[in-house]
Amino acid sequence: MIRILFAPLQGITDAKFRSWHFYNKGGVDEYYTPFVRLEKGRIREKDRRDLLPERNKGIPTVPQVIARDREEFARLCDAVQKLGWNRVDLNMGCPYPMQYNGGRGSGLLPHPDRVQSIFDEMHQRKDVVFSIKMRLGLHDRHECITLLPLINEAPLALVTMHPRLGIQQYKGEVDMETFDMFYQDCDQPICYNGDIKGYEDIVRIQKQYPKLSAIMIGRALVEQARDGRVK
Repeated sequence: MIRILFAPLQGITDAKFRSWHFYNKGGVDEYYTPFVRLEKGRIREKDRRDLLPERNKGIPTVPQVIARDREEFARLCDAVQKLGWNRVDLNMGCPYPMQYNGGRGSGLLPHPDRVQSIFDEMHQRKDVVFSIKMRLGLHDRHECITLLPLINEAPLALVTMHPRLGIQQYKGEVDMETFDMFYQDCDQPICYNGDIKGYEDIVRIQKQYPKLSAIMIGRALVEQARDGRVK
């Protein structure tokens, strides 16, 4: 069976939830944290507490950060590494205006120069395993195709793609035509994320895209957990 990753959901999938789900439900290979951000030049205290090793002991957790440029990214990596983590996921897909208007999340996608600068920082941190979670673009679905040469050369263990635009948030249909273009030309391990509601969707996506390394699920897993069941 393909690896299943639990998507980060702000205000929901904190350390308490991750621990409860891991020990009571299971069926997930990795849990991604809600994005860690800077506040007044330093990591938010709430985010720091969520990453404390004692709150995540034994749980396969991946810290996620959100940054607008290399300087922010470096500060966040420093903070995460200081807490003992050697794994960092960069959020390049957040669809909320407060983030993308500040050039973070999906707001990074129209700026190849800033993306390359962040990737350069990744190259400098050889003791950290990096991944990215992204969308097709902010306003233009071809932004991901423009970034592909940079992505293919970056030191990434995984690229998670949600095939919508940032400005769509979670509305409208996923754009599988553009995802297919990205999938065909991406040299990195790929994870699919978006509108996975049950086992049948996992089987369908895996059959259609056999080289996928993982599938990431968020809202459906939260809903199933609230119902007291995981399909």
